[in-house]
Amino acid sequence: MISKLFSFIPHAHKWHDIRISRKGAICPSGRHYFSTHVEAQCKGCGERLHKIYYRDISDAEARRWLG
Repeated sequence: MISKLFSFIPHAHKWHDIRISRKGAICPSGRHYFSTHVEAQCKGCGERLHKIYYRDISDAEARRWLG
């Protein structure tokens, strides 16, 4: 019960279970790019994050952008 209440309080997410993959994606303008997909889950509230970067970035840069 209390853990559900804490999920409504703003907090700095602590991402774990981070998966970084590189796939092809079609950007909003319609062009096909080699892109970086990042998926992660917050330890505290369980929120899941899915981000797509329409360029190839390093794993270190992707982790840094998670915040």
